Amino acid sequence: MSRLTSDDSGASQLIGYVYTALISVLILSSMMLTSSTMLNGSVSNTAQEEAEQLALYFQLAVEDLLNTVREYPGSSPVMVLDTGIEAINHGIQYKVTGLTTGLKVTTIQPRGGSFEVNFPLAPATSIETTNSASLKSTTSYIVISYDDNLKVVKLTSG
Repeated sequence: MSRLTSDDSGASQLIGYVYTALISVLILSSMMLTSSTMLNGSVSNTAQEEAEQLALYFQLAVEDLLNTVREYPGSSPVMVLDTGIEAINHGIQYKVTGLTTGLKVTTIQPRGGSFEVNFPLAPATSIETTNSASLKSTTSYIVISYDDNLKVVKLTSG
């Protein structure tokens, strides 16, 4: 009669397979965590850049309006900006808040962007947004006007 010999190679192959699977899961988890961290950082950098660009765009528009008022005292110039359409194309939502020294743009979607621009407002005393709160990018365009009686630059949704 022949004797059956014990062969442990099947058990060692199973243990090797389990170890390999565990190491693969750990490596994939690490890669997922790293890539999600990189994406979050990229989104916040993009939001910050968009906030800066929008704030500077608004600053240039307000400065043009104020230069017109300085050159033609008593005038009431009005500017219309189609920033809502541009924001939709870039996939960004923001709010603009008027200040006594300039304005502030904060991104709502994606979160993390905020930029404040300070510049001389003379002859105006401040920038006001609708309802003395903040103006959001949900409208298709924003109207910038100057009120000569109140000496205020007004940002309203159009």
